[in-house]
Amino acid sequence: MKKIRFGLVGCGKIAACNHVPEVAALGNRRAEIVALVDRVKGKALAFAEKHQLTSAQICKSYEELLASDIDAVIIATPNIYHCPQTIEALQAGKHVLVEKPMAGTVAEADKMINLAIRKKLVLQVNQSLRFTPLYVQIARRVAAGAIGRPLHARCLRASANSPDVAWSPGATWFVQKRYEGSLVGDIAVHMADFLQCAFGPVRRVHAVTRNWAHEVEDNVTAIFDFANGATGVLQLSWTFPQGEGALELYGDEGKLCTNKEGFLITYKDSSKPPLQVRAADCKALPDSHAAFVSRIAANAMDAWVAGREALALCEAIRAANKTGAAARPKNRARR
Repeated sequence: MKKIRFGLVGCGKIAACNHVPEVAALGNRRAEIVALVDRVKGKALAFAEKHQLTSAQICKSYEELLASDIDAVIIATPNIYHCPQTIEALQAGKHVLVEKPMAGTVAEADKMINLAIRKKLVLQVNQSLRFTPLYVQIARRVAAGAIGRPLHARCLRASANSPDVAWSPGATWFVQKRYEGSLVGDIAVHMADFLQCAFGPVRRVHAVTRNWAHEVEDNVTAIFDFANGATGVLQLSWTFPQGEGALELYGDEGKLCTNKEGFLITYKDSSKPPLQVRAADCKALPDSHAAFVSRIAANAMDAWVAGREALALCEAIRAANKTGAAARPKNRARR
């Protein structure tokens, strides 16, 4: 397999926590970050020194990075740049791994997808939860019938602060309209996608959002009507008095709930003992970057699907809140 030479655009928290370590885990023979750029002067150089990317080229512009000897681009910038930077990279003949959400709208996403297909380049969205062993194991257990026929899902993800305060201090783009930040694009894009992975396609969404402390959505309540007849509730907040989280999946034969160790399955049949699955025991999986490198080798033209469908759910949440009526996710037919 050819070694993939990555260019990294955006040297912030997600690059440090996710992209750099996952590329490093592939080993120098499979992949390497060989060029970096950031719109803040001096940031790319400081980032390279901190993360021991001393042999990487520090580019003065995105155009310089695209002109360098790279095979693929990792786009880890604020949301508003995802679509235009992806388009530029594809036009330059580079494969793209772009952060979630892949674009501001599904119309923009389709422009990205159409160009990738036309250029025969791999376009993947970093929906990292899809590669997390615990969540993959939950989805597999549900698919295998562990709780019987799916009936209802409840997912709560709440924080006392927005990411610019808690997760990445100073990254104010998370809460600014001009950068397309919001709780929808930050967390709903993950958790709505997971609920669909676990329970199957969502046919309709009802939703109410609020902007309690920010100019963008910082509270979300969405009801999902799944194609198989199940229902789901997604509850998200950046303004609760303290952080809280829960994932509960109910079926006609049992329920699955996450806990501190991993998740617990209890059964309607009281003669069956509960099953505790520890997160530490969930088998490690190829991560997002490993999948991306393998998809490049296989010339996979459908690597965009997860990101596109997650974005369709986010757009449906916003549409349902705006109109007060149910919205259907605008999923794209797969070739």
